[in-house]
Formats: sequence, C-alpha cells, structure tokens
Amino acid sequence: MLKRLLKHELRSITRDKMYVFFAFFPLMLAIIAYFLIPYLEEQSSALASDIVVLIFILMNGFIFGAITGFTLLDDQDDNVLLTLKITPISVKYYVLLKLLISYIFGIFATFILLLFSGFLVDANILDVTYILILTPLQGPIYALLINAFANNKVEGFVMMKLSGLILMTPIASLFLIDWTELFLGIFPGFWTARIISMQLIPQDYLLDSSTLYFLIGCIVHVIVGSLFFKLYTKKHNL
Repeated sequence: MLKRLLKHELRSITRDKMYVFFAFFPLMLAIIAYFLIPYLEEQSSALASDIVVLIFILMNGFIFGAITGFTLLDDQDDNVLLTLKITPISVKYYVLLKLLISYIFGIFATFILLLFSGFLVDANILDVTYILILTPLQGPIYALLINAFANNKVEGFVMMKLSGLILMTPIASLFLIDWTELFLGIFPGFWTARIISMQLIPQDYLLDSSTLYFLIGCIVHVIVGSLFFKLYTKKHNL
C-alpha cells in the first residue's frame, strides 16, 4: 500500500509544474544557504545568519506540507476520497500514509539543509536528532490546516499564505528567553526554533534543556495535529 501510494504521490507531483517547483525548492534553499550563510557571517552579523538558518530550516517542513495539502485537495476534486469510501481501504489510513510520506521527505530535506548550511559543524548530535524529528512534523500539520479550512486550490493558496505567517512567528524565539517565550508555545514551530537557537546562541533559556523542549514540542505537535485531523475528517465525513 505504501509503495503504491508513493508512486501515486510522485505522479501527482510530476503532473503539475507548481508541485515540481515545490519539490525542488528545499534543494534550492540548501544551495542558497551554502553560499548565503558564510557571506552573511562575513559581511553582516552572526544574528543575521542565525535568522536565515532558522527560517530555512522551518520552511522545509512547510514546503512538503504545502505539497501534501494541495495533493489532498486534488484527491478531493478528483473524487479519490469518495471512491475510497466504497473500497476496503480506510480513507483515514490513506490520508495518514500521505502525511507520513511528507514527513519522510521532510526528514531528508532537513538533513540536506543542515549539511549545506554548516549547522552540523558545531551542533550537538542529540540536538540535531531532535531537529530532524521535530521539523518535518510541521508538514502534516500544515497539510491538515490547509484542507481543514480550504474547499479548493484558490482557498488553499490563501490558507498557505496565512500558515506562512504562522511559520514566521517562532523567529521571535531568538529574542525571547524568559517566561514570555511561553506565549509562543502554541506554535509548533517554536519548539524546533528553540532547539535551533540553543545551538546558535548559547545562553540561559527558560528550561535550559533541549530534551525538555523536544519532549514538550512532540506533545504540542501531536495535540495540534490531532485537532486539525479531527477537523479535516469531520469536514469530509471520513
């Protein structure tokens, strides 16, 4: 089932130029980061390069979430979900597998970006593992967010832009290190951003443990993801 669905996803992506662009965008980000990060460190400031690294890492999960979100909208337009309801295959299982595929792609894309950006040079291996696990989790959440509120691709683009604003909010984690950071905790990307900022800018943070940020981040991702999944399944009577 997973193999067949993977082939279906690849066909869906290759038949639309927009999806092809999104699919290669993480590689473009990695190449840009390879040249841009050293340039900013030399010509600007460490803070500027840190912000760029943080944005690029967070965008990886967002990109594959957008692709999956739009392919789910395609499935809705093509009545794929309706057809699956009369087959032995569970529609929820189908959707979850699509989300899993976006998560797996997100892991590889995030690793490539970490490698090209030079983040792996001085980073703690454990924290890198946390980042590789947490960052791609945003993909399924954004995909469900788009489909929970959008009925077509036009509305999907609007939701994608709004979710892009949500994506940028965790950047404030570079500047908030006391109890005020808890206001950002409702945004799943914050927990990834905090672990990244602990590597880029070592200082006294509220929890002072990347493991705690990782564990809480996992819980937040599961809660938010489950909420959007329920909204999505309720909307489509799955």
